Amino acid sequence: MSLDVTPLRLIMFTSVDCIYCPPIELIVREVVGSGMQDMIHVSTIDVDDDPEAASRYSISALPTLVINDVIVLQGGMDDDSVRDLLWTTLLGQAVSSEKAIQDTKNSLLALTINSMDSLNGSRILRPSIGDYTHIGVYQQYLLSVYSLDPLIPHLLYKAGYQLGLFGIMHHVLTLLNPKLGRSPKRQLRFKHLAKAFELYFSDRELLPTRLAESAQVLAISDKEMTLRVIDMASASIRIDVGEPMCGFTAGQLAGVTSAIMGLTSEVDEIECLANGGESCVFRIRTGVSGHKPLPPLEGKNERAIRRQNFYEVIHEMTTIIQDSKIMRKIQRIQVGDFIHISALQPIIVSLKFLDRLSGTILYNGGKELGVFGPGKDLLYHLVQEKGIQAPVPLGEGIRLLIEYLSHPTTNLGREYGLIKLIEGDDPSKYIIEISENASVAGLHTANLGVTFCDFTAGFMSGRLFILIGIDPIIREVECQGTGNKRCKFEITVHEQTN
Repeated sequence: MSLDVTPLRLIMFTSVDCIYCPPIELIVREVVGSGMQDMIHVSTIDVDDDPEAASRYSISALPTLVINDVIVLQGGMDDDSVRDLLWTTLLGQAVSSEKAIQDTKNSLLALTINSMDSLNGSRILRPSIGDYTHIGVYQQYLLSVYSLDPLIPHLLYKAGYQLGLFGIMHHVLTLLNPKLGRSPKRQLRFKHLAKAFELYFSDRELLPTRLAESAQVLAISDKEMTLRVIDMASASIRIDVGEPMCGFTAGQLAGVTSAIMGLTSEVDEIECLANGGESCVFRIRTGVSGHKPLPPLEGKNERAIRRQNFYEVIHEMTTIIQDSKIMRKIQRIQVGDFIHISALQPIIVSLKFLDRLSGTILYNGGKELGVFGPGKDLLYHLVQEKGIQAPVPLGEGIRLLIEYLSHPTTNLGREYGLIKLIEGDDPSKYIIEISENASVAGLHTANLGVTFCDFTAGFMSGRLFILIGIDPIIREVECQGTGNKRCKFEITVHEQTN
């Protein structure tokens, strides 16, 4: 599949008790496997295991097939009709998906402008807390999307490619190594590009993103180079999470190399700090097809293993991130454990445009982090200080949640600014307002028309679940991504649990 085609996401909602689901799932896999496997990725969601996703897609019958956020089938149907429906819908969606490409390009360009304004000091995106956030925030976002869905690494590579191709990274590289802009010969230009990459990933005063400590080109020929990056932000957790974590960076390197060299380029991360390596090593090749195959279809056992790995890694990350926040043990000795929010924002924004299921994935990842991740000791301490025991009523739980989110210990991560509760006339509905969220700060000027704080909503849901003992419903109703200056989250619970 070429990089200018967006993969289609086909979601099949099922359950163990659904008698119509197995035959339709067989047909889906038959159709996808007959020449469309490089265009479509199938995700199967059990509504009993993930009721939140079922709720978001308004699932009323099983099986339900959703293609690129549109329900195309609900309930049983004869085999031939299912095949005809799938072929017609998939071919039509393949054409219309080009809009996602353009929306992503526009959004990444808007992000680039914001980031450059902040990095060169002309505008602060978060006046009260600054434009750097703790590295653990970045890592937890990445781990959530990587560990919970096999298509995400492919989408992140694609998003990074577009940012490298259409953003201003090539301009930054030229600023860092002016010889790059004065090299008409490709062979010499490639060598200057290698030097620019070394400078780009090094700790520097010009546009200090703090993505990494340093970089070194290990080998270079006319059309290939091997780049080693030390203490990459996305991977410096230094535990084996099961797969490389720097897909967005790999895509960005491929995109900017293609733009500068005038040749389609491809980048593979052949070693990663988050995969047991000593550093992150990228193989950059020019004059290649740029083909990146979609991951294979994933069965129920593979999904279970992936989710279990997520739980284990989150547990292992908890102590590492907490130690870093209180400066007991720093992850990156030379460059420090805070990075510019421009490292995080393109990942969240591009995923939401390229794949609408990513919102559910981010929400679920945040929720799992809220239930199992770092900071629970503080939450329990706040409950004990009040002389009460969990579970508590919803209103009391929300006030405790805000106290937790606003606590100085929590704020060591600098993930968001002021948090306050807005109470209305309805006693069963609450609004939490958050300013300067790291994932969207500054985007209100672009008004991209999409909410982006699914991970934050999920995290609050997980923490609130610990306090009230039931699953709350948390929905972002306003976001800087939709042109608002602050993000607002509506909190309710299911009627039958009141």
